[in-house]
Amino acid sequence: MRMPQLQLREWIACCLGRGRLAPLGTDEIDRLAEEIGERRYAGGTTIFRRGERPAQIHIVREGSVELTTVLHGRRVSLEVLRPGDVFGDVRLLLRENELFDARAVEDSVVLSIDAETVFALLAQRPRFAQRWLVSLAERTASIQQRLLDLLAGPLNARVASLLLHEADGDAVGMSQARMATLVGAGRPAVNQVLKKFEADGLIELGYRVARILDRPALEAIVGGTPARRDLAV
Repeated sequence: MRMPQLQLREWIACCLGRGRLAPLGTDEIDRLAEEIGERRYAGGTTIFRRGERPAQIHIVREGSVELTTVLHGRRVSLEVLRPGDVFGDVRLLLRENELFDARAVEDSVVLSIDAETVFALLAQRPRFAQRWLVSLAERTASIQQRLLDLLAGPLNARVASLLLHEADGDAVGMSQARMATLVGAGRPAVNQVLKKFEADGLIELGYRVARILDRPALEAIVGGTPARRDLAV
């Protein structure tokens, strides 16, 4: 069921209008609320596939969405998107086909805006265009940092970086299989790193969740600086 317009406006203002660099004005928020569409996806459902021509920009309202592709016969994950995250805009703005599959990780609600509405807002509303540019820059910087984490450093540094990046507060709600996909390693190796972190008191493991207990120590591992414990894996 579609959320009431007032509630939708408030959510857009909170998620897309946040930040001090380029907040959205009430006119941009009202226009988005009028034009936006909502769809529910069961966990495992595909939202769009690699090679498709994009026609909409999407925003995760509830749940989570994973962007994946197949490289050398193996499916790899680029990113897991959560409420407030935008996806699909880069290829649409470039007028090129999608590079990734987008799939709902769990039961999710996705808001979608058609291309014509987005292009009109970008052309007519400077503040909206500025906010979207800032959003693109933030997401690009985040992806670049994750790629650096994946390409450099030992596995324990990559796992520590993933835990810090994906934490909601101090909790990381993610299976070890998904963690392994995101750091480009096998599940047994990731499990070994996590067990070592738990033994050293850095995290606490539960079913599909890891709770961070010592954030500075994980940050030290990512930065390659000596921590107070021997954490080499």
